[in-house]
Amino acid sequence: MSDEITRPDVPVTLSELANQKSEALDNIHARIQILETLRRAAIRATSPEDWVRFRTKDGVETAYLQDCGGQRVRDVFGIEVTEVSTPEKVSGSSAGEFVYLIRGSGHSRLTRQRVVDVEGGRSSTEDAFKDKTGPDLEYEVRKAARANLNGSITRELAGLKSVPLTDLEAAWTGTGKTVDRCPLGRGYGKRESRPSTAVPVCEVCGTPGELRPATDKRGAFYGCPHWKNHKDVKWIVEADLWERKQRETSTEVPTNDTPHS
Repeated sequence: MSDEITRPDVPVTLSELANQKSEALDNIHARIQILETLRRAAIRATSPEDWVRFRTKDGVETAYLQDCGGQRVRDVFGIEVTEVSTPEKVSGSSAGEFVYLIRGSGHSRLTRQRVVDVEGGRSSTEDAFKDKTGPDLEYEVRKAARANLNGSITRELAGLKSVPLTDLEAAWTGTGKTVDRCPLGRGYGKRESRPSTAVPVCEVCGTPGELRPATDKRGAFYGCPHWKNHKDVKWIVEADLWERKQRETSTEVPTNDTPHS
């Protein structure tokens, strides 16, 4: 079997496969296996908090990779974001109401797939920015718009727009990560009635983390109360980063590729 033709970054046409005759099916299966392995590795690199669960009226449950989780996936697929435009501010009808839009392209060095003229954007009215005003609000929305562009390109190239929960469970086998820790989106009732994800859970043993106060040497962080049972594998989550992520994920942001029920 040709090593070149089984690589996912080498384009193969039906004619080329036909010329291989008996080896054609082997090459197809090898390429599929490589891509499935890449996708599983990418999911395994993410955390449950990087995903939002959605449920349709028919009860079908899927997960959507958030912008904050895209950065963990990009290296697996060798994804690069290019040709990024200058952010465009579109003002709304009320004072302090605006949207930042930004466009760009991207490609995967591994699969050679490419997407062009992808749009990302965020709005100043989202809950994630409710404590911001003036220049700080402008900066945070503009930064989030760029993160949304990166996330949109990553989801498209990695095939992680709408992922069955069973795929997450399979990829996380043996890691302590579970789909129960994923924030809930549309299809699970009103937000105030949903289970809280306010405390991170240890990815080693599955125990809810405990908040440790800040000291002169470091800021506050969440640690595992049972850390002595797995001293060789440390787990901590910086409190400020966790709280920021909770604010960002508290609002269901309708982007150009967010799944709809």
